[in-house]
Amino acid sequence: SSFGPNEKWGYFPSFSAGWRISQEQFMHGIEAISDLKFRAGWGLVGNDNTGTYAWAGGVALGSNYPIGGAAQPGNYPSSIQNEDLKWEATEQTNFGIDLALFKNRIRISADYYRKLSHDLLLPMQLPRTSGFSSAIVNAGSVKNVGFEFNLNTVNFDGDFRWTTDFNISTNKNTVVDVLGGTLMYGGVAGRGDLIRVQAGQPLGQFYGYEWGGVDPATGDAYYIDANGQPTFTPGDADKKVIGDANPDFIYGFTNNFSYKNVYLNVFFQGVQGNDMFNASRIDTESMIDAKNQTTAVLDRWQQPGDVTDIPRSLQGDIRNSRLSSRYVEDGSYLRLKAITLGYTFPKNLTDRLSLASLSIYGTGENLLTFTKYSGFDPEVNFGGTSNTNIGIDYGTYPQTRNIIFGIKASL
Repeated sequence: SSFGPNEKWGYFPSFSAGWRISQEQFMHGIEAISDLKFRAGWGLVGNDNTGTYAWAGGVALGSNYPIGGAAQPGNYPSSIQNEDLKWEATEQTNFGIDLALFKNRIRISADYYRKLSHDLLLPMQLPRTSGFSSAIVNAGSVKNVGFEFNLNTVNFDGDFRWTTDFNISTNKNTVVDVLGGTLMYGGVAGRGDLIRVQAGQPLGQFYGYEWGGVDPATGDAYYIDANGQPTFTPGDADKKVIGDANPDFIYGFTNNFSYKNVYLNVFFQGVQGNDMFNASRIDTESMIDAKNQTTAVLDRWQQPGDVTDIPRSLQGDIRNSRLSSRYVEDGSYLRLKAITLGYTFPKNLTDRLSLASLSIYGTGENLLTFTKYSGFDPEVNFGGTSNTNIGIDYGTYPQTRNIIFGIKASL
């Protein structure tokens, strides 16, 4: 039901192979290596996340027409038909190695992958003369290349047990092709689109004006034009890439401790090298309407000679708060994602209670965050799970900090 009558079917084969080298004759006698394996795979995966009948032309109710001087009920075409809409497909090639050392006390896994997603299902803007504003089309292709590394260790093993899990991954994405050459997404605060999708560039690039500062004489913001000169009236030709929402790497670090019946789990998670566009500051620092403002505006320009980075107040005028590098911030963070402390009751007690097991625990989530980002939370995106609208914080509700207590029992 998602795709047009000309393109209903998709074919997605895959295969993989592995070589467990540690079982070969020439590996016998190397006691330090518990396991060694090479892996390789190739496959296609389909994506049909378009919504039901995305290809079909829709008709909407509620458009009245004047006939004979009286309004008569009518309908109108609400979406354009695309009988050639088809599956989005991702081709992935993967090479990996698994290594276990010292009777599996150290386990290492490393992977290299290359993914090419083509026939992307994206909303494309249409000329208004068509009668429609946008349509779901197969709009291009994107390549993702990266590495993943996992390390698992048993540091102590006895009454006191301590294990560590560490993972880190990189990903570099590139738009290989896009229908129409360039697409724009991420409309923010009535100031236009911020995200540009262009062939040869990564997804998630911020495209806007380069912030210059505040003129001490007038209190107005100035920007840097395409020739590197300051201007108070920048045009579309002066826009440039002002940030990238893609991180250099992401990582996680988990430690599990236990001593007899007491256990402690600590999980840290982090992202490094990504930019965030703090669009919330547009509403809370621009002073163009009746919205509440942050205390940052107390440092605004108020008289000639004031040196500040907050422009003067201009009711109803957005020229001092255009989409610019002024709102681009470092979105890197390290977060204590979860910590759990628990106690498992001994077997002699659970037997008397006719239980297989019984434990109590307390969990804290999102307790600490280390970041330079000035917003509420660097781990948010106003576009939800969108692959195009990423790295924008615009009044987005932050992750909640939770304290949980529980009892876990099995019969």
